[in-house]
Amino acid sequence: MTSLKFSTAVHVMLLLAHEGADCPARASASSRLAGSIGANAVVVRRVLSSLASAGLIATKAGASGGAWLARKPGKIRLSEIYAAVEEPPGPGFRAKGNSSCPVGRAAPGVICTLIGDMGKASQGVLARQTLADLLKKLEAAAR
Repeated sequence: MTSLKFSTAVHVMLLLAHEGADCPARASASSRLAGSIGANAVVVRRVLSSLASAGLIATKAGASGGAWLARKPGKIRLSEIYAAVEEPPGPGFRAKGNSSCPVGRAAPGVICTLIGDMGKASQGVLARQTLADLLKKLEAAAR
């Protein structure tokens, strides 16, 4: 399951890749990024901080600062972006059912397994795609 942080992070990374922001001279300001997303610059700066901590982007503070990709888009997996901004998977569904009911007794374990399988499937999809793959889709859709 994803939050708005992941979609914000992917949007930021796509914009940086699309604009060729690959060095300090081509950095994009958080206000520019926020404008593209339609989000508050503070929210974007929090996401930028997480992406920088993960080594996916680099940033420079100040009036001439901004953010740029730390690696080429083809070397950044979407699963890395997800891991940078999302909380690690929790213990999953842990509700205690009614032990005198066969469904109530078994449902929590079955649902927990389902949620775990969903997480593994989505991580597999993200691990197979790079930022460059997504950028190609973006550019084709923008035509």
